[in-house]
Amino acid sequence: MMLHDKLIDAIAIRTAVRRYDPDPIDDDTARRLDMALDAANTLSGLHLQLIRNERQAFATAMSSGRFANVTTYLALVGPRGDNESKEQAGFYAERVVLTATQQGMGTCWVAGSIDREQVERHCSIERGEELYVVIAIGLPEQHEDYARRSYEEFTERQRTHRSSKSFEEFTPGMSDETRAAAPAWFAAGVEAARKAPSARNLQPVRFSYRAEDDTAAAYIDAGAQDNHAYNDLGIAKLHFQIGAGSGTWAWGDGGLFLHR
Repeated sequence: MMLHDKLIDAIAIRTAVRRYDPDPIDDDTARRLDMALDAANTLSGLHLQLIRNERQAFATAMSSGRFANVTTYLALVGPRGDNESKEQAGFYAERVVLTATQQGMGTCWVAGSIDREQVERHCSIERGEELYVVIAIGLPEQHEDYARRSYEEFTERQRTHRSSKSFEEFTPGMSDETRAAAPAWFAAGVEAARKAPSARNLQPVRFSYRAEDDTAAAYIDAGAQDNHAYNDLGIAKLHFQIGAGSGTWAWGDGGLFLHR
C-alpha cells in the first residue's frame, strides 16, 4: 500500500467502516486530523470538528449491532440553511476522509443512525449554525489484520461491497454517442464519483458534459428528496475533480467544472 499514496488511490480503496477497534485514536493522529480540519475551515468558513471519547451519539446504533466501538467522529457544522455551505462541508470533509484512508483509518458518513441531540451536546454550534451530518472515524476492527491486506484486496472490496449506480445512471442526460465522444477526463471523473460515499447512500448526484465549451456540470437529481443532497453534491464533486486529474468546480447545483 505504500506505493499507492495518491488521493485517487484512496478513492479506489475507501469503503464505509462501521466496526472499529476499541482502542481510541492516539493524540498524534488526533492532532493531524485537527490540522486537516483547521485547513478546511480556513478555506471554507465552516466549523468542522473532531469529537473524541464520546459514546452517546452512536449508543443506539451500537446496541443494535449496526455499529461497533464508535468513540470518535467528525461533526460537520456550518451556517444554518445554507446549501452552498452544506456542499462545501461535503467537499472538504471528504478530503479529510481520503487523507484518513491513506493513513489506515476507517470512516463512515452517517446521517440517520445517530442521536443528534447528543452530537449537538458535545460539539460547538454557534448562533446561526447547525449540525449537518457526522462521520465516524477510527481504526477499523482488527486493524492490524486490516493493514496487512494488499491494495488489490482493498480495491476488490471497494468494487463489491455495495451496489452503485452505473455510468449511464450517473449521466442520464447524455446519449450513448455523447458519452462515447466525451473526453477521457470526464469519464475518469464520473468513475471516481461512482465510488463516492453519500450521507444516506442514495447517490443523488448526476453529471453531464458540454462539448461546445469543454465543461462538465454536476447537479442533484430532480427526484432526490433528501436533506443531505447538497452534502452529497460536494462529496461527488471532490471525487470527480480528483478522478479528472485537474480542474476546478463552481459551487452550486448545476455548477460547472473547468478542466485544466
